[in-house]
Amino acid sequence: MRLWVRAVLILLLGALAAGSGFAQEVPPAGPAVTSIEIRSDAPLADVQELESLIEIEVGQPLEEEAVRHTLRNLQASGTASEIEVYAREEEGGVVAVIVFRAVVQVEEIRFEGELGGLSRADLTRAVPQKVAEPLSEERVVRGVFNLLDFYHDNGYLKAVVRVDPEIDPERRRAVVTYAVESGPRATVRTIGFTNPVEPFAPAALVQELRVRLGEPFQRRGARDSAERLQAWLVRQGYGAARVDPPQEVYDPEANRVDLTYPIEIGPKIAVILNGADEKALRRRGLLTFLGQGGYDEALLLQSVNRIRTWYQQQGHYRVQVASEERPANGTLEIVITIEPGPEYTLEEVDFAGNEEVSDDRLLELMATAPRSLLRPGSGRLVQEELDEDLDNMRRYYALQGYWQAEVDDPVVEETGPGNLKLTIPIREGLQRRVVNLRFEGMEALDPAGLLRRLPLKEGGPFHPTLLENTVDAIRAAYAEKGYAEAQVSAREDWNPDRTRVDVTIQVLEGAQRLVDRVILRGNQRTSSDVIRRTIDLDTGEPVSDTRLLEIERNLYRLGIFSRVDVELLPAGLGSSERDVLIRVEEGLPRTVTYGLGWDSEAGPRGLFGFSNNNVGGRAYSLRTDLRLSEEDSRFRFIVNRPYLGPYPVELTSTVFWEDVAERDRPYEVTRYGARTEAVRVFGNRRVSLGLDYRRIELEVDPGVAANDIERRDQPYELTSLVPSFFWDRRDDPITPTEGWSSLVQLQYAFPAFNTDTEFLKLFLQQTQYLDLGRPGVIAASVRFGGIEPFTTFRSFPGDPLAGFASRNVPIAERFFAGGDVTHRAYARDELGLRGETLIFDPDSGAENPYQPVGGNGLLLVNLEYRFPLFGPIGGTLFYDTGNVWADWQSIDFGGLKNGAGVGVQYLSPIGPIRAGIGWKLDREPGEDPYYLFLNIGNPF
Repeated sequence: MRLWVRAVLILLLGALAAGSGFAQEVPPAGPAVTSIEIRSDAPLADVQELESLIEIEVGQPLEEEAVRHTLRNLQASGTASEIEVYAREEEGGVVAVIVFRAVVQVEEIRFEGELGGLSRADLTRAVPQKVAEPLSEERVVRGVFNLLDFYHDNGYLKAVVRVDPEIDPERRRAVVTYAVESGPRATVRTIGFTNPVEPFAPAALVQELRVRLGEPFQRRGARDSAERLQAWLVRQGYGAARVDPPQEVYDPEANRVDLTYPIEIGPKIAVILNGADEKALRRRGLLTFLGQGGYDEALLLQSVNRIRTWYQQQGHYRVQVASEERPANGTLEIVITIEPGPEYTLEEVDFAGNEEVSDDRLLELMATAPRSLLRPGSGRLVQEELDEDLDNMRRYYALQGYWQAEVDDPVVEETGPGNLKLTIPIREGLQRRVVNLRFEGMEALDPAGLLRRLPLKEGGPFHPTLLENTVDAIRAAYAEKGYAEAQVSAREDWNPDRTRVDVTIQVLEGAQRLVDRVILRGNQRTSSDVIRRTIDLDTGEPVSDTRLLEIERNLYRLGIFSRVDVELLPAGLGSSERDVLIRVEEGLPRTVTYGLGWDSEAGPRGLFGFSNNNVGGRAYSLRTDLRLSEEDSRFRFIVNRPYLGPYPVELTSTVFWEDVAERDRPYEVTRYGARTEAVRVFGNRRVSLGLDYRRIELEVDPGVAANDIERRDQPYELTSLVPSFFWDRRDDPITPTEGWSSLVQLQYAFPAFNTDTEFLKLFLQQTQYLDLGRPGVIAASVRFGGIEPFTTFRSFPGDPLAGFASRNVPIAERFFAGGDVTHRAYARDELGLRGETLIFDPDSGAENPYQPVGGNGLLLVNLEYRFPLFGPIGGTLFYDTGNVWADWQSIDFGGLKNGAGVGVQYLSPIGPIRAGIGWKLDREPGEDPYYLFLNIGNPF
């Protein structure tokens, strides 16, 4: 058989191949490709993944561009050091033969020898050579030096590290073994200081360090000790003290380290306050130069400004604050003199000279405001805030095109005892406006659709900043379309008096960056299909830097990668198609947790848990945990799939079982069930569908009444289908200030698995937020719920719910209201109608003998005003109204119960912490007049 070599090598990109390879010309068009053969001098790990990078197609002519792209893609995959393409003639066309000379890949990194107690995980992070990456001599050698530095920093100053890569030439795989001899850990021999440390004894300062004589040396601990000692000296009153990281002298024979800390004690700082209490100022954080950062003149000046501002916030506008430094017998005295002066209230803010911009609009730009009950903190004149207000007005005028506008120094005058009037003089001048906004060279974007998003508009004001922002917005729009090299400039044509301008945006679009192939590296356990499905990036799609960051974020969200890098590879000359290279490092997929403990009430406790966040390499997560004690036993099994077939639908399945027999309760409850929920997210919209089964079984001691059993422990069995839709247009899910959200949730409980309960449950909620700016936020919520039962349960003699529709629905599924997230004038679940959803219990012995049993109808309306007070502290005024009805068809506005209240909230890192009090406006006999609450998170 004759073999005709049509082409020895089509093209190999020299830059990507690191100088290896050669090329041979191929006719631009020729016989069709009948088949493609892949040959390699070593087994290929993922042939299917490599085939996705081949652009030579069966049935198409063997063309130079397809061969060039194939070589580029395969070279970027890192699977081979050289790649060659041959064409072999056969009847009816040619066979494309792709030959790999496989690169050596690292399949394992080992650490052997005396590791000195350092964890293998930390050692692995210190080594730049990663598993599933091509073997790199430079990275392997650099790993030796990184490990040496790591050991030295941990005190192993005699550590020796050697590396020995073992290469399997047939499989082209390598095992990199780092042989470590940590040696003994060095100890601290002496600790000294460079300068005299009077009035302290050196031994006293050594006691404040983290390092100790004779203990193991650690470089980080020694350096941290310098900051620790300096903070201690500042707390002793030596605010000017400075301690730098220590100088290290190592004695290799003794294997000991001598540490010497450069130190300057400086004078002791004494504060003399005239006209104020030092403790009060410290408590408010106004004496910043006495903090842990130590003393300097800049901090003193900052403190003076803070004190002045604080007094002005209390109404002392004309407060005088002065400071001076004076040495006295080795002590540096800081003298601060405060003369508060009289207390003033700002009664009026006026503007002079403004004609085009109204007073009301200017007032909206200011934090300074006359006294008003609707604006907490108003009525105080603070110079710092006033200066910011004046700058804000100047910027506003400039951005409105008034380039000659001047906002002069304000005039403050007393209009009566303790009353101030503020007058702000303004000279507006002429306004510049845009007449026409035109585009030249814009083909890839729709000018009409773009105009709505641009800061500069026809008929609107002109300012260079608006023009610059417009140009940047157009560049960003082009970048999103893949035109990373688009050049955007602007030309201005002015009328003679320079008050009207025509703006022409000129664009040189350049080449569009399009995706050619997506190349994956580093995934050993994880299927390539999982990564490709997650990134959702197709050939021919425009790609931008923002899109690449989004891909990284989506891959990190899977929770299976410790590192993700996404980059565009260089393109050939004249080519707009780019390969996207994705490098990943897989984290440890499996975790085992266990523990034993003892509780004085529950006795011995134990727990065991297992999780795997990458089952089968498909990014499925599995989590199970078991908790056992004498009073309760709990088991949970959860499986999560981030996709369902080819669709980005998250599927979570849960099985649970728990048995609770607490000593202080006269019954034992067993709960078990399962739930499966599918979730699909469309931007800010979330659609879900759940299938839920749960059963509660109860063993009750003799003589226990039904109302002695908690609602959540009442026995029932339920199978239900739960679809829901949530649309979130809020600006922040934790502390929203504007926007809205909508929730629709259905629940259909149907007979299955021996259950005979059947009902349809609907819950709706709408929230709305209105941002008032500095005054605060108005938040509103409307909630409606209704349950329609389709089965009827028999009543027993004396049944308090006989005749009510709510009796035909399990109590755990009924609506309840009252508490800090529903109606804040009532305690939890205590909102309702007496005789319908609140049942009289003569044996309760309480002042209010009515017990909540829930209902099938719910209507709640909440209105809240949230306003800032100071720092992260804010206040609230709220009005809640609503009720719970036995039947949703009985809902009427005449049955609403009203409440109002006040509260405070602290914006903590975990969300707002709220406390408040709500008063009942429709109080009935036996009810408490108010309800106190404390909670984390917003009520809606």
